Amino acid sequence: MTIGTLLFALLFLLGLFVFIFYLEFGTVAIMGLLVLIPVFMLIFLIFMRTRVLVAVDSKNPLEEKDSLDNPARAAITLSVENRSRLLPITKGIARVRYENYFSGEKGKLKIRFSVDAGKKRDRRIPVVINHCGNVAIQVEKVRIYDYLSIFAWTIGKNFETQNVLVLPPIKEMYLGRDRWYNETSEDSDRFSLYKKGDDPSEIFNIREFVDGDKIQRIHWKLSSKTGSLMVKEGSLPLTKAVHIFIDLCVPGKGPEKCEKADRLVQGIYSISMFMIEHGIPQKYIWYDKKNEIIEERLVEHEEELFWMFQDLFKCRTTTEASQLAEAYLTWEEGRTLEAALYLTVADHDDLENSGLVRNRLEVMDLRGEGLEDEE
Repeated sequence: MTIGTLLFALLFLLGLFVFIFYLEFGTVAIMGLLVLIPVFMLIFLIFMRTRVLVAVDSKNPLEEKDSLDNPARAAITLSVENRSRLLPITKGIARVRYENYFSGEKGKLKIRFSVDAGKKRDRRIPVVINHCGNVAIQVEKVRIYDYLSIFAWTIGKNFETQNVLVLPPIKEMYLGRDRWYNETSEDSDRFSLYKKGDDPSEIFNIREFVDGDKIQRIHWKLSSKTGSLMVKEGSLPLTKAVHIFIDLCVPGKGPEKCEKADRLVQGIYSISMFMIEHGIPQKYIWYDKKNEIIEERLVEHEEELFWMFQDLFKCRTTTEASQLAEAYLTWEEGRTLEAALYLTVADHDDLENSGLVRNRLEVMDLRGEGLEDEE
């Protein structure tokens, strides 16, 4: 029941009272008008419900915050098309529910809109989110009203949930490209883009011959075309990926915990973008307490990174550091990790004693300025 319904009901009762006590031509006409008005408004809604089409879309499924301290505006788009050539929609209301499962933020919104006759309008629905995560936004119900707001008619409900990924700003950093390139002497289908090697199966570069070059490396076909000796430089084979362990055991409660989680996400995002830029594949590993399993995601391109974040934000985190270390050690048993990172924003006293951290697994504290690392 709307406010318009209540006001019209009061007006109707007042007109009925006047009609009963003052039976005259004017009161009869007013009473007849009060009876006809809701009938026409109802007919209008019945007609318009078949002329108005509603769709929900997420035109920007990724929102990057300006800074860790400022909120982001995750937005979806409500598209309303009025196919009636004569009658506009002067009032419509969409009820929206949103939730960030990673940070726990959730809420509801009421969005008002109007559409001219024969027009289509895209109504942007912004949702203010303070912390990083995958924000699920759903339009639960869309209703249109008559011109006096006496009646309302639902023209759509439970639209498909739209997910918007909220990420922190990338922090400038330098990890040392060669440090994480993971050179190997074994057969590999990956080769360095920046360093030459001795693998003749893949050509890294072709240059002019200089004293000391081996005759076996001369590119005879190209040399005959150019008229000068040209030498092939072999490529450097690389291992498949850098293993990156994510410590989701974030200490604290409420806003403090969310702020630390944001720093963790910022570190993951910044490190991954650095490695993607330099052609270094990464395999992210984290523990999902809900399903009690270790999740693994290979990231070589930006879109794979965003898919990884969507899965990461859905998991249930643990608050026990020992449980996390035990799960990682169980997963690692029998595996060979030539190089690995352990990303954390917590002080775990038993991390060194757990046996998880060894010479080839480097712990990186992502709090404060600890994110930046020199070569």
